[in-house]
Amino acid sequence: MIKEYKDKKVVVTGGANGIGRELALGCAKRGADVLVVDIHGDEAEAVAAEICKLGRKGIALQADVSLPEECQKIFDYTVEVFGRCDILINNAGVSTGADVWDIKEDDIKWVTEVNVYSHWYMMKRFVPLMRKQGTHCQILNVCSIAGLITLGSAPAYFSTKHAAVALSEVVYKSLKAAGDDIDVSVFCPGFVQTEMHLTDRHRPERYAIDPDDPYYNSEAYRQFIAYNKVILDNGAPLVPTIESVFEQLGKDQFFILTHDQYDRLLREQGVYQADKVCPVDPSLLK
Repeated sequence: MIKEYKDKKVVVTGGANGIGRELALGCAKRGADVLVVDIHGDEAEAVAAEICKLGRKGIALQADVSLPEECQKIFDYTVEVFGRCDILINNAGVSTGADVWDIKEDDIKWVTEVNVYSHWYMMKRFVPLMRKQGTHCQILNVCSIAGLITLGSAPAYFSTKHAAVALSEVVYKSLKAAGDDIDVSVFCPGFVQTEMHLTDRHRPERYAIDPDDPYYNSEAYRQFIAYNKVILDNGAPLVPTIESVFEQLGKDQFFILTHDQYDRLLREQGVYQADKVCPVDPSLLK
């Protein structure tokens, strides 16, 4: 849990817009210094400038978290400018709506690398640093309600978000079993008013869309983007949603949900209890 943000050093991936931007600004408003990481360097710079206007240290770094060498760059720069990391927020995420029989192999790789591998790459580097610090640290992995439920669409998105939740849960249990003072939480929101329907603009060059590809000129592709825009535009307001995240980070819990309709559903299914941390097998703590 986080009770105090003043002078904490925070790293936020995908921090230039949407949920990442609000999490970065929220940490700064509470007294933290923030490294804003994004694949769009100019947009990260704009958020860092907003943080500086709040009287905190805001630093921008352009990086593609889908690549391990880029995550190493993030880690090295964090050590250089902050000397430590108290809060790591793995927020970067992308989506595709293609069915299993339509999806491009490059899209499978891209979505998996951003939504799952980046969490691996970042935690692999930052957890040892946090252990050495000997201070209380927090990791927040933004995973989506798609990591706890499934629908009959967007298989790449749902499967990678489920993987991200499972990864977070294992890391949480491992750290607790080892007695490390590092908390791990997963933020699993439903639809929020963001620009996630424009996810393709975050593609690195190696996964750029071929304008002549039949799928990206298909009605199915256009409908996916249009549908996403409608449901996002009618989603929960962004700022109040993120304020709820900060409130819940002050409690001792693993799951952070902000959409009551899913909260009730998951409670009824016994998937989780919001007022408890992720269960740890007592035998692991011996």
